[in-house]
Amino acid sequence: MSKIRERQFNHDGELPPGTPDTQHWVVYTRKKEGNPFKWAGSLNAPDLELAIQFAGEHYGLDEACIAVLVHHADDRTDGPCGLEPLEPGTADGDDGSDWTVLVLPRRGGNLQEAGTIKAPDAETAIARGTRAHANGKIVQVCVVPTDRTVVITGDHDTLIWRLHDMTYKFARGYSKDVRAKWTRIRDEETYEDYRKEDIHSHF
Repeated sequence: MSKIRERQFNHDGELPPGTPDTQHWVVYTRKKEGNPFKWAGSLNAPDLELAIQFAGEHYGLDEACIAVLVHHADDRTDGPCGLEPLEPGTADGDDGSDWTVLVLPRRGGNLQEAGTIKAPDAETAIARGTRAHANGKIVQVCVVPTDRTVVITGDHDTLIWRLHDMTYKFARGYSKDVRAKWTRIRDEETYEDYRKEDIHSHF
């Protein structure tokens, strides 16, 4: 056996505790003021603080948005997903705590925020959410206790969008940047001739 393998390691005291297990978190983004939050993806993090940080760093910085909503995956209760649009139902009432309602416009689509309702439990929240938001255009209602959701914006020094121009990441931004570079040394007509020829050659 080599000498390095023969070495004995002595530790003073007990070993430090292990890294906490990660938990599953769900992320939604809001693109413009007045628009609903829409499902963006999910991530793993050991606690809420890191989940918020990761959400801003990944989903906030990956696309232009003004706010990010995060909740633990276990806090969401999903209603049944129908093959046909849901009927409003008759559940009524305003007792209980606040629940954030998320709706699915179509099977295979993405959840988006629809509003809030009051209910004493998740089952009632789904029933009341269905009554309030089923309009013949959604196939599922899901609910999350509102106090279990966290919304982050650009306030309070929380960065959720890069400070420098990131439009080049998008097809529209790339095209705009290319045009600007070409037209600095060529006229618009020359650029259009080049663009049409380039598209013809590649597609």
